[in-house]
Amino acid sequence: MSNLFSENWMQQFANFWNNDKEITDALSGQDLNVNIGYGFTKAQHPTGILVVEHGKVKHGGSYKGQNIDWDLRANIDDWENWVTQGLGLAQLGFVITHKKLYFQSGNFRKMLRTPRLATAFLRSFNVMNQVATRIANGK
Repeated sequence: MSNLFSENWMQQFANFWNNDKEITDALSGQDLNVNIGYGFTKAQHPTGILVVEHGKVKHGGSYKGQNIDWDLRANIDDWENWVTQGLGLAQLGFVITHKKLYFQSGNFRKMLRTPRLATAFLRSFNVMNQVATRIANGK
């Protein structure tokens, strides 16, 4: 899964995000405008970015110096595990407490305390699985 968070990967992630009713319903009325970076633990910058406006992704692609509101980082093995297995609420506390997933920037506590945002955040890991499956099948 070496193409994780590449331009193509992020574009597909954006499409799946926008077509996922659980995410879009959870974010409706939240007026969420945020740039979300996705990257790896030791990298200086995120690899990919989603530009979210009013809960919908307006752009998904490679990070090119844009401002980042939430910068999610983890090592490649953990990302690959979550992309294939998902990430549930029960695992989330452990993952954050043990800094397997961390926000290089952004207030994750506020996000996790807002039920609709937390729902969309957790659902996004299931959407990542759809992207990985599609790419693995050569589509």
